[in-house]
Amino acid sequence: MAAVMLAVFVDLVGFGIVLPLLPLWAERFGASPFVIGALLASYALMQFLLAPVWGRISDRVGRRPVILIALAGSALAALALGLADALWMIFLARIFHGAAGASYSVAQAYVADVTSLQQRARGMGLIGAAFGLGFIAGPAIGAATAAVDLRLPFFVAAALAAANFVLAWVRLPESLAAGTRARRRPRFEVLRRALVERRLAPLVWMTFVATLAFVGMEATFTLFVERRLDFGPAEVAWAFVYIGLLAAASQGVIVGRLVGRHGEWRVLLAGLITTGLGLVGLAFVVNVPSLLLALLPLSAGSGLVFATTTALISLAVGEAEQGMALGITASISGLARVGAPLGATALFQAIDPGAPMLVGGVLFLACAAAIGVLWARNPARLGEAPIAGSARDV
Repeated sequence: MAAVMLAVFVDLVGFGIVLPLLPLWAERFGASPFVIGALLASYALMQFLLAPVWGRISDRVGRRPVILIALAGSALAALALGLADALWMIFLARIFHGAAGASYSVAQAYVADVTSLQQRARGMGLIGAAFGLGFIAGPAIGAATAAVDLRLPFFVAAALAAANFVLAWVRLPESLAAGTRARRRPRFEVLRRALVERRLAPLVWMTFVATLAFVGMEATFTLFVERRLDFGPAEVAWAFVYIGLLAAASQGVIVGRLVGRHGEWRVLLAGLITTGLGLVGLAFVVNVPSLLLALLPLSAGSGLVFATTTALISLAVGEAEQGMALGITASISGLARVGAPLGATALFQAIDPGAPMLVGGVLFLACAAAIGVLWARNPARLGEAPIAGSARDV
């Protein structure tokens, strides 16, 4: 756990350096809000196409080789962004990064390999916390280095990714037992189960809608605070630090305790409602205090949602299917990440800067209503006993 958390943390530091500054960097080359949305979607498109492939490969050859490939790809992609002198080069770098960037879903499968059923949600929460901590350090580093030169953050991200590759090569052991790797499943069996089976399908489709809503916010947040609050690169980066701090606390500390007391499904529902309300509030911010207030439930709630969802999906499949199932989930998320930036930037440009946030909040609340009704009517459909309240009791 320590080794994989360190790898995820350092990887997300680099990702956190790049993401808040990428829209501003693309604007330097004449990109419109919609073109910036397409740039962000290009990364997600490659995730959609290749995440299940990387997941299946990790089930067959092990997690470690795939994580190492992803870390090397991150280093090369960040270097290419820093060297770019045209918009098409930025697009090419993001496409390459998306193709190589399977580290997070495979890291989730790694956690599933090394945690018990009782500790699965806590383990996924810790990985999410490493993700959030990366978004604390990354934007802070990005803000400091962007003050020197807007290219410098990308070179720093490349150097960190290269160091992370070396560190993982030395410190990260393989988590998947050889006997587990030897078992094979029909290529489309897990995909079919993910889309139609009663224990998996509600979670997978909810992941799609929730990701669509959340990424729509992410894709337009930099432009939103630039227009609404006159934020520059430093202020944007510090806003991402605040988001990362709240998400890390939610996933690293709160989710494990709440799941232990109330079960995964109740925590998931609470997270959906909280995130939805936070997004609605974000749409109407008019100053920095209202921004910080809206981001509090949004960031903390989303941490609960994605940690518990991943844990529940992992608990619903066998040991030999962890990589493939989580890869399919990442692919479904990737499909949402393709559409979300395009739709959100279109709403931003055509209606109002707050429109993507408002629509996202409604989608989260709709997910909460759907899961709540389904669970109340037939808890067994979600693989849970009516009283138990936790996937551990299945």
